[in-house]
Amino acid sequence: MDERLIGGLAVREWGDPAGPSILLWPGLGSTSAYFAGVAGSLPGRVIAVDPPGFGRSRALDGYTFAGLVELAAAVAEACECRAIVGHSLGANLVVGVAADPPPGLRAVVLLDGGFTDADGLAELGMPVRAGREALIAWMQANALRFADWETAIGELGRVVGSGPSDALEAYVRDVFVEVDGEIREASPSDRLADLVLAVMDQDVVARATHIRVPTLLIASGQPAERREYRERAWRRFAEASSLIELQVIDAWGHNAIVQDPAASTRLIANWLQKRL
Repeated sequence: MDERLIGGLAVREWGDPAGPSILLWPGLGSTSAYFAGVAGSLPGRVIAVDPPGFGRSRALDGYTFAGLVELAAAVAEACECRAIVGHSLGANLVVGVAADPPPGLRAVVLLDGGFTDADGLAELGMPVRAGREALIAWMQANALRFADWETAIGELGRVVGSGPSDALEAYVRDVFVEVDGEIREASPSDRLADLVLAVMDQDVVARATHIRVPTLLIASGQPAERREYRERAWRRFAEASSLIELQVIDAWGHNAIVQDPAASTRLIANWLQKRL
């Protein structure tokens, strides 16, 4: 694995430098470490990003959807990426790139994201429409805190449906910090809120109609109690463009890459192999 900066963004790279490149963009509060356990199983050269203001990437003076899409497209173009994989909030950003793809981009994969908008998040409990201060307060109230690293790794493993692993521990240690004797999320609540407000205030169905490259949406069926609303959203999104292929995996939760790394990576790799 190699690490470097591209346009102010920290990236980690795996695989054959001569192979086709795939860009990986993580979800809210995550870093490139989210993909560390699976990057070596994807074909070609894999480039995972720390989003701006997270991990080792510098923060932006202001967050806008257009600005974030421009950054993602610039990294994809600089690395001659043929595909982009986005998870969760990162998938919403990738939809914007797919609507105006840089030269050479042939396909995108949306991992349980891209189909939910601000209204959807509000229905699921996040007060996106209540304003920045209310969202920051919600982020602070819901911030994860643990007594020690062992507890943090164990609890987060249970949340994502994963047992202990080196990849899970490396990820947790990348996105949490020890402060005043407890383990806390490294990302400040105001930055998380700004990123959500920038990315989620979009008409995702309208965005879907502008997609210009083949797109795989992998939707997760768990948790069951949230499926009814989410399924309506992902089906509306997938029906908006003939370029979107929908695959629903009933047993997977939101973090399939951590929950079932072998199967989720195999699904992505097999789909991409035909398009790279």
